[in-house]
Amino acid sequence: MRHLAFSTLLLLLLTGCKVYYPNHTQQDYKQADTVIQNPYFADLNDERLYRATIRFYKKEFSGMFVAKRINQQEHRIVLTSDLGNTFFDMTIAKDKHQVNYIMQDLNKKIIINTLVKDFRTLTQVNYPITYQDSSSRQFLSTMDGKRYFLNLNDQGKLVKIETASKYKPKLKIQLSTDSIGKLDKFSIQHHGIKLQMEFVNIPF
Repeated sequence: MRHLAFSTLLLLLLTGCKVYYPNHTQQDYKQADTVIQNPYFADLNDERLYRATIRFYKKEFSGMFVAKRINQQEHRIVLTSDLGNTFFDMTIAKDKHQVNYIMQDLNKKIIINTLVKDFRTLTQVNYPITYQDSSSRQFLSTMDGKRYFLNLNDQGKLVKIETASKYKPKLKIQLSTDSIGKLDKFSIQHHGIKLQMEFVNIPF
């Protein structure tokens, strides 16, 4: 009886919540049938080095980050310290991942799953679109029960990817390009946990 009362209360609370749309309402969207490409890690073996700063609650550390598409399905993601020690080295595909190495302090299932989801979203090459807003600058992609909002600027470049549950935002990735259209810097920020990552390109 107590379980039934709790379930009923939870159902009432959820049905009273508005479906989450960043800066919009559901009425601002119309159906669409297109694909938005994320070009920044799409080229095979195109390697760019980034200075990474990671803040997790009150801890902060920095290092060198590389993400590279190694074949049509997989990206290699590596973060090392300034002294060359590896924090993590992972191979990520759409439906699977492999941890090649991860330091002991980070070798926890919740941390690995978070990193995999973050960098899978960052390196996903094609986002099939189901809805777009009236300005044709924000698009909604739904894949495997997940919702991805993609923002383009006036030049049609991808500048933000946001993931969300039905009722609240979960992750935001901001993207900025250089004068030739390469990814110059980006940031990953979580809602709900105090994890923020910032990356700035280092020419080499």
